[in-house]
Amino acid sequence: MAKALKQHKAVGEDYLATVKPKLRASHAFPFPASAVWAALLDADAWTEWLPITKVIWTSPEPFGVGTTRTVEIGDQRVEEVFFAWEDGMRMAFYFDKSTLPVSAAIEDYRVVATDSGCELHWAGKASAALVLGGLVSGQLAKGIREGLPKLEALIRDNPSRFGL
Repeated sequence: MAKALKQHKAVGEDYLATVKPKLRASHAFPFPASAVWAALLDADAWTEWLPITKVIWTSPEPFGVGTTRTVEIGDQRVEEVFFAWEDGMRMAFYFDKSTLPVSAAIEDYRVVATDSGCELHWAGKASAALVLGGLVSGQLAKGIREGLPKLEALIRDNPSRFGL
């Protein structure tokens, strides 16, 4: 039986500003920003570098503020709403509804060009009762930190898929 989705608090820039340094991650890529951005737009790619089982963009392209997406992590489901979008540079979303025991959650992905390629900067946070928010936030950060080298390998090993 499918778990019921719970509505979460819509959060944005103010909530994002409270993300602590330990819930941030960065990774330098030896590729142009366009390749990393292409990987972020590729629904299947997310399942190849993070412990995610399915990603479905539920809004038509072109994507932007208001775009929606559904993510499945095993038997958990998250419906996301993008509140910030700068094509090629930034995507940020909050969890609109999910089966997770959180009251609010957010993730922010920023791709910044550098002289040697680009960097991806991530920040994320979840709020929940008692210590659960910290646990969920820590799991998000851990997954991203472990996943970013896998994302680099995915792009390196599939250059034409990501525009290289």
